[in-house]
Amino acid sequence: MAVKKTTKSSTKKAAAPKAKAAAPKKVATKAAPAAAKLKAAPKKAAAAAPKTKVAAPKKKAAPVKLTDKQSDLLKKVSDSKDAGYLGAKGESKVLESLQTKKLIKRGKKDKSSGNYSYTVSKSGAKHLSAPPAAPAN
Repeated sequence: MAVKKTTKSSTKKAAAPKAKAAAPKKVATKAAPAAAKLKAAPKKAAAAAPKTKVAAPKKKAAPVKLTDKQSDLLKKVSDSKDAGYLGAKGESKVLESLQTKKLIKRGKKDKSSGNYSYTVSKSGAKHLSAPPAAPAN
């Protein structure tokens, strides 16, 4: 194995750059806490200041858009009140779409006709009482 021979002058030169490199690190570490103190002071001042948050306005849910057939059927269901509206086979798709929009509720199955009874939900009643939307131009 080959071993490098070093002279005294080469070791002094090698040691000197290390010392110079170490010196700036010490300066940087001393400056860092001072900078941290300066940064910490505004945080304390901001925390001491009274917080005034403006509450964002609550977004309302988009109004449910119904076709003419759906709105007519919703009126029929609301007119039936407590007994519930017995849907016919031809109206089943429209009743199902109103149910997915949570405007009506499906009740018990009628034994004689085999159809379900439907009643208006609270959101369906709100929809009926709301004025119709103006058509877009």
